[in-house]
Amino acid sequence: MTQNSKKLNHTLLFAFLMVASLFFIWGFCHAMLDVLNKHFQNILHVSKAQSGLIQTSVFGAYLIVALPAALLIRRIGYQRGILLGLAVLAIGAFLFIPAGLVFRTFWAFCLSLFVLSAGLACIETAANPYVTVLGPKDGAAGRLSVAQAFNSCAYIIAPAVGGFLLFGQKVDLANPDFHPLILPYVVLGCVVLLIFGVFSFIHLPVIDDEGQAEAAGDSATFKAPLLRQPHFTFGVATQFLYIIAQIGINAFAVNYIVENAIVKNAAGQESTSPLFAWCRSVTHAANADATAAYVVTFAMVLYAVGRFTGAPISRVIKPHLLLALYGIANAIVILLAMADLKMVSWMILPLCWLFMSIMFPFIFAMSVRNLGAQTKIAASFHVIAVGAAGSISAVLMGWLWDRFHSVGISFALPLVCFIATTIYGFAYPKLLEKSRLAGATA
Repeated sequence: MTQNSKKLNHTLLFAFLMVASLFFIWGFCHAMLDVLNKHFQNILHVSKAQSGLIQTSVFGAYLIVALPAALLIRRIGYQRGILLGLAVLAIGAFLFIPAGLVFRTFWAFCLSLFVLSAGLACIETAANPYVTVLGPKDGAAGRLSVAQAFNSCAYIIAPAVGGFLLFGQKVDLANPDFHPLILPYVVLGCVVLLIFGVFSFIHLPVIDDEGQAEAAGDSATFKAPLLRQPHFTFGVATQFLYIIAQIGINAFAVNYIVENAIVKNAAGQESTSPLFAWCRSVTHAANADATAAYVVTFAMVLYAVGRFTGAPISRVIKPHLLLALYGIANAIVILLAMADLKMVSWMILPLCWLFMSIMFPFIFAMSVRNLGAQTKIAASFHVIAVGAAGSISAVLMGWLWDRFHSVGISFALPLVCFIATTIYGFAYPKLLEKSRLAGATA
């Protein structure tokens, strides 16, 4: 290896680590949503379907902001796009102060989350494709999976923080105290401003999407318009369905765990799963909701393990096959959740996060492969898919649960989505070949 090659590799590694640190920030923001869902049900007296509007506020911002952000990033570059996203994210975090101290309404918090998420959408539109082009294409899925593992570490911490601050004390429902909710977002805003300062002074390498293929040793770039490339279009559709599953499960995990682990008989007497009771005693959780939040924290540990191991496993098993196998595994887990085996199914549900771990990065990297100069716009369609799916998923799943009083019917939604993910994984080589042929005739 030449001296210039070593220098290039070190530069790319530094850039990768800096951008990967951003994944922790948006991971924390998203993981806190799952705890907020249950918290607002408790203190603001909103239904499951209404609390799902929290996700609508967040992912509605993704839906609206992603494409304009991609068009802007094409003009100003990845680094300035990240800086813009960080600035908007900090503003959204600090808006929690007037929301909790002045307005004190559910809709004020939804507005704060919308602004915060507009910043996240801008960051994700820049960061995800940037990581995929920081090296050879064959390693893009694994590289993005490792970057997303930083996101998973935040998913481990946030439910524990949320469980301690939001469920760890008695609440006066007549005059609720929002200070425990405001604190983590004020800290988040300050951290984001610090990161903004760091990114203002460093210089990330400028990656030319058009020439990246040649630099990475792969000259194949598909020239056909995006809509004529089925590996991309089916990838976006699969991402949309996967996010419906992920957000729906995350949003109501606390509800499911509590209702499955604690069972009331006809006389109104409660029976608690021995393992759930043990978890509560070990964590000193104030109540069942807080205990369930710690169970979700364990699930997020599995999520992080899955992402860290996804890259090395994908060197042995092709990414598209690994995606299909994990889709099958998750379909089985969801079927067991739908069976609602009292005091049992809640212990199986955390495995869902292990098998979800690689899905977003693998689907993303597989679908933007060989797109060259169209990569940034292609990435925005994934963010739009995330926004569209997130906007409806929790509301739809909550409505199904409220309407039919059946966990089986509500969890049928993610089951269908994981089946679709499996199909995309198995069909990917044929879809990629069709995209290549479309480019050859363009």
